Amino acid sequence: MVKIYHLDFILSTPDTSLDVLKKSLEGCADNPEILEMPDENSQKCKNFMIHVRTQDPTLIFDICSEYGKISSVKVDEVDEEGA
Repeated sequence: MVKIYHLDFILSTPDTSLDVLKKSLEGCADNPEILEMPDENSQKCKNFMIHVRTQDPTLIFDICSEYGKISSVKVDEVDEEGA
């Protein structure tokens, strides 16, 4: 069985675009869902809600941490046959 991880987290970044994040995660995650969220506390940062399925959560977190701060992390591990 293959371990698949469902990751949900928020990435706060000063200057990264949605397109850059999507391109960075290509090949590392199955159909990443990335939504830009307004930051009520600061006009200086962009917040992105990210949901991905991956076999390597560490790689996803390493890539995203290059762009900013990761918070509100939720990780679920799922056994998937044939995945």
